[in-house]
Amino acid sequence: MDAIRELIKNSIINTEFENCTFLVGGYVRDKVMNRESKSDDMDIVVALPEGGIKLARYLHEQGISSEPVIFENFGTAMVRINHYSIEFVMTRRESYRDKSRKPDVAHGTIEDDIFRRDFTINSLIQNVVTGEILDLSGNGFKDIEEGVIRSTSDPDIIFVEDPLRTLRAIRFAARFHFRIEEVTASGMKKHADKLRFISRERIKDELSKILVGDNVSYGLNLMLEMGIMEFVFPKLINLKNLEQNKYHFGDVWEHTLRVVENSPRDLEVRMAALLHDVGKQSCVSEDDKGIHFYGHELISADISQEMLTDLRYSKIFIANVCILVKNHMRLKGAGKLGEKLTDKTLRRIYHQLGDLTDKLFDLVHADNVSHASEYNLPLQIQGLKTRLMKIKDDYSGKPFPLTGHDVMKTFGIKEGEEIGQIINEAKELWLEHPEWDKEKLLKELLR
Repeated sequence: MDAIRELIKNSIINTEFENCTFLVGGYVRDKVMNRESKSDDMDIVVALPEGGIKLARYLHEQGISSEPVIFENFGTAMVRINHYSIEFVMTRRESYRDKSRKPDVAHGTIEDDIFRRDFTINSLIQNVVTGEILDLSGNGFKDIEEGVIRSTSDPDIIFVEDPLRTLRAIRFAARFHFRIEEVTASGMKKHADKLRFISRERIKDELSKILVGDNVSYGLNLMLEMGIMEFVFPKLINLKNLEQNKYHFGDVWEHTLRVVENSPRDLEVRMAALLHDVGKQSCVSEDDKGIHFYGHELISADISQEMLTDLRYSKIFIANVCILVKNHMRLKGAGKLGEKLTDKTLRRIYHQLGDLTDKLFDLVHADNVSHASEYNLPLQIQGLKTRLMKIKDDYSGKPFPLTGHDVMKTFGIKEGEEIGQIINEAKELWLEHPEWDKEKLLKELLR
């Protein structure tokens, strides 16, 4: 990225853009924090009317960038330089109409541009030519040093203009493990309900970033504390203070946070971890043996499908997460090392779940190690994974060898329920003896 800045710098010296062009946003923040920027994108603001579009066109004319994609209504242009996406914008001020998330945009000063941004840590700018980093909000450097998320201006303006900023605040707080400044936090709580006016797709994108990011349990807890979870996954609120049995640590919410934190950074696994017990509140019961949540995995899967559909996740993503949630109790009786699970049952799981088996194992392991210490099963999944490797080799390139047509031809019967019954019996034999081919299976069935 520094090479890109140098390239642009050398191109604009002695032009109208020389002292008007600034890097802004995450790239500058990460530079100040001595962190490697996670983004392949770079944002540049130009303090001239239509400055962003003008500079993008100028760089293209100089043969430095691709032809710009222009967004006239917003005064922005997007180009590619050395495989990086660069967005050029003019300094602007924005105003929002009631309940509209699309701003009216006009040219503004560099100060206007800084104070329309979300948080002070994201408002630092770097002069492209001199390399000087400026803190026009007066709080950017200090808040980075002290670990604070603070709105650049009045939270009643910042969060009303774009309520999605409440989720962005949580994402940055979790990523850097920063605290949210009191006035900013108060504004987030006050305007959390305005997330109702935000598209579910935008909320989905922010939630996904939080889930696979750093300090995920901290971020999720902030969502609950700030009243934001109610407008994302409302049924998760019921898990707070929901008492569990002796096998668990803490209430259902505390347990859920542990499971998510102990999961790998795979969005399907972490989403399943977040939702795996969401149905417990609907099926809690108690007797002389303690508290029970019979069938909660099935209810949790149904609720998961409903909430993920509402957030516009893809059908395949929803299906996979629901399969993981539905099956997360399947290995509870497998023993400390997985020794109580027969090869046949393990084959059946792999035959049914395929590549999702590994993700189910990751989810179950995260669940296992999040239980009370005396009921912790840290070695169970490793034992099963070792056995699964051999089973995968057994199944490599070997789909179930029989078809309904094979059964009809061999047994001289027509289509009907009887074929399904024979196929099921054949699958049981095959799971016991995966090395058997079609002829061997049919011979055994006939016998």
